[in-house]
Amino acid sequence: MKILFKNANMIDKNGESVKGVDICTDGEYILSVASPANTEVDRKIDAENMLIIPGLYNCHTHLPMTVFKGYAEDMPLDKWLFDKIFPAEAKLNDIIVYYGAMSGIAEQIKNGVISCSDMYGFSENILRSADESGIKLNLSNGTTSWDENENPKDNKNFTEAKELYRNYHNSSNGRIKIDMSMHAEYTSHANIIRAVSEFSHANGLVNHVHISETKKEHDECIGRHNMTPTEWFNSLGFFDSPSPKIAAHCVHITENDMDIMAEKGVTAAHCPSSNLKLASGIAKIPEMLNKGVNIAMGTDGSASNNNLDILKEMYIASVLQKGITGDPTVMPAKDMLKLATVNAAAAQGRGDCGSIEPGKKADLAALDLNSIEAVPVYDYSSALLYSITGRNVIMTMCDGKILYEKGEFKTIDIEKVKYMINKLSGLYK
Repeated sequence: MKILFKNANMIDKNGESVKGVDICTDGEYILSVASPANTEVDRKIDAENMLIIPGLYNCHTHLPMTVFKGYAEDMPLDKWLFDKIFPAEAKLNDIIVYYGAMSGIAEQIKNGVISCSDMYGFSENILRSADESGIKLNLSNGTTSWDENENPKDNKNFTEAKELYRNYHNSSNGRIKIDMSMHAEYTSHANIIRAVSEFSHANGLVNHVHISETKKEHDECIGRHNMTPTEWFNSLGFFDSPSPKIAAHCVHITENDMDIMAEKGVTAAHCPSSNLKLASGIAKIPEMLNKGVNIAMGTDGSASNNNLDILKEMYIASVLQKGITGDPTVMPAKDMLKLATVNAAAAQGRGDCGSIEPGKKADLAALDLNSIEAVPVYDYSSALLYSITGRNVIMTMCDGKILYEKGEFKTIDIEKVKYMINKLSGLYK
């Protein structure tokens, strides 16, 4: 279906406000971005009171963990993970993971998110929810190895990850991509990391890993290997591929770590809400940007964040750095949208996505500029970062198809999803 957003407002690649443009899509791609003109289309949308932005990206999350929202609160990461989350995950099954993932996808769509990088298990159930919902997904089966003598060929996570790649990479018309991932240094051994790296590099896949999320993790890695987690993974070849790499959190990385990330093209997926809630710390984002590290936004899972609103993460990321640096000019509004769009699309290996330009995928989110939260509007970038939240999203489009509009989910039975999530959460009460 060819759709025209008439007299739309948008933010250009320099973060400047642009008024009164017509954005035309053809059912998959953006056809034109031009001054108002008469165009034959299937549907014309009056966008005079809308801000049209590229669809948002969540570069680090664990979708099925929506079922654990509110389950383990006010705990440090190690106790949260080993005392509560790992035992809870032992009770997971295909149904819980499917509806947990679908719930997370629905929340993201409602908040203008059209793509996410997910690291988890039970992966075919997550894939099914992404395929049915119409969202883009970079999925990795989080690999762990608790035995340093384990043969990588015998590792269940790694075997499943390779099967996922063979069966589903670039499926759903390219919406679904399979990444390779290691959970973290403290859940891994060198032999499995080398094996995952070799497979990933040979097939041109994105690599995804948790890096230096807590000081304890960071310092214990130095104690074990005399290297930081970034240095250790780098020494094992995990960052050697020319394909994109995503390192989640990066809260306690060193200047040398930043240099490695910049040199090897490693994107830091910044998850400020989760890092604050778990008291993990505050990532040095301005320093990373100054070093040339690509930064993208993430939420982490709902068990450590409790919602999947990338606009909220952008706001926290900006004001947090202003507060701790004492410099109100750092991470300005005009730069922040890039972290959740074009930077993130590059991190996922989606070169035809992330911006509003002819020839790019028609991934768009429309926000209400006439809501009480938004008015008055002097500058679109400022309004987007400081005033608007996911509540102001009135339409989400992925690959030219409308997934959500004015409270209605077009591809998801939202009442059934809510019913099932409430029912399935009974297992943990």
